[in-house]
Amino acid sequence: MKNLKILAFGLICASAAFAAGQPTPAPDTTKAEQSPAYKACMDSIGAVEATLPAKALNAKLALLEAKAKASDIKNEVTKNPKSTLVGPLGENCQLYVEIAKAEAEIANRHKHIAENWEKRNATNRSIEAIQEQIANARSGKVSNLAADLEAERQRLAQTKDAMKDQEEKLQAEMQQNREKFLAEAAEREAALKAASEREADLQKQLEAERLALEAEKKALAEERAKAEARQREAMDKLNELQSKLIQVSKDARGIILSMSDILFDVDKATLKQDLKTSLAKVAGILTVYQQFNVSIEGNTDNTGSAEHNMKLSQQRADNVMNFLVEQGIDASRLTAKGLGMTMPVADNNTKEGRQKNRRVDLVIQDKALIDAEKKAE
Repeated sequence: MKNLKILAFGLICASAAFAAGQPTPAPDTTKAEQSPAYKACMDSIGAVEATLPAKALNAKLALLEAKAKASDIKNEVTKNPKSTLVGPLGENCQLYVEIAKAEAEIANRHKHIAENWEKRNATNRSIEAIQEQIANARSGKVSNLAADLEAERQRLAQTKDAMKDQEEKLQAEMQQNREKFLAEAAEREAALKAASEREADLQKQLEAERLALEAEKKALAEERAKAEARQREAMDKLNELQSKLIQVSKDARGIILSMSDILFDVDKATLKQDLKTSLAKVAGILTVYQQFNVSIEGNTDNTGSAEHNMKLSQQRADNVMNFLVEQGIDASRLTAKGLGMTMPVADNNTKEGRQKNRRVDLVIQDKALIDAEKKAE
């Protein structure tokens, strides 16, 4: 028991020394003092203090630990109202309050036992005085009275032994409970520390992920900006090919070069010289912008059979692709597809509409920009 007192007093002194060496912040603790965990802790402490015996040193030491836990609760709530550590701190506070209650009960029982001993000592003194008086007054009955007094003395001795046994039993029980409470407190402290460390590690991990995500977003934004700048530059150069026979536009798919079928022989897939000249310029631009891929789409009007139109549109798309490959463009950047009369852009019931529908479209897309958009999704 003496060692326990020394250990508890040492813990309090160490806590006070640690606190004295730390800078004292001045946060607003008003809301923290209104938290349920803090109020419950302080109410329990107040209830025990109201009935605490004057000489219950161990109980007072336990209450000091409980108040330290109440201070930890207030600090934790002030830092983070939703902290997962508040609950375990509240349980530790209640545990030290229970220890204080047990120590107070021990003190009260010690006091009660001491009072009983004092009463019995007074009774003994009274018996001795009566014995002396009787011995002086009735010398003939001394032996009987002495026997009665001896019997009473033996009864009191038995009572004393019983009380001593009871006290020893109580001391052993309270010591066992005290050790159990302290072990539970140490276990809760260790769990609380581990939870705090896990929470700190999680915060570090989340911060690292946030920084990585911001870096990725920044890189994507830079890549998008570069891609958009490339598209503007390429659009400016491709606009130089704008004519009655070649239309340059831009939509969600990318930059569109729409070439009239006048640039092909009638009902043929052969490229005319004007188209070759324009395609050579397109190839030069594609050589500069290696990030661009091209989808070549052949289209016809609804004149003739669907099978014939599909075959003719595929041949024209293939011939455009082959010419670009001859100009040094890697075939892996190109695709050719005949759409026949399935994708009209105008009314096939008019001459002008059919003329617009007879075309080959070059759909130019920035692969880097497409990849950046996919990552952003």
